[in-house]
Amino acid sequence: MSEQLSIRDYVLAGNSLFTLESLRTGKHFTFRVRQAREGLNCGSLHFVSVLVNPDNTKDYQYLGTIFDDVRYHHGVKSRIGYDAPDAVAFRWLWSHLDDLDRFPVRFHRSTYCCRCGRTLTVPESIRLGIGPECAQKLGIDADHRGGKHEPPPSK
Repeated sequence: MSEQLSIRDYVLAGNSLFTLESLRTGKHFTFRVRQAREGLNCGSLHFVSVLVNPDNTKDYQYLGTIFDDVRYHHGVKSRIGYDAPDAVAFRWLWSHLDDLDRFPVRFHRSTYCCRCGRTLTVPESIRLGIGPECAQKLGIDADHRGGKHEPPPSK
């Protein structure tokens, strides 16, 4: 596979971590999007969090929810205001996922699998943002050339 996983597929894979950077202002925000556990009987549900402090493994706060892979709603219980810059940035990102290349922004994928959170070690997996087993589970045709990914780092 010569193309990257689409940004929409990356965000909704189940355990994605990414940074949105404005090339005009230099500001950036790091977001984590996790899929809700199976069995909640609420369709496809993803929880959006934003990095609020320096520890990029645990300093995330709830921002909002993506319903049925389509609608994003700012969380009523979020401690981050609706008009806060990071909340505005995620709403903007969500409404422009399919045409980001038209804007002065950069979408940075993490070096962890966007589905399971394992560390990616094979260059093709890093480039795609997803490991070979997870790509297969999501039905993504990706050539990882037999690579594997490592378990998540211990906390």
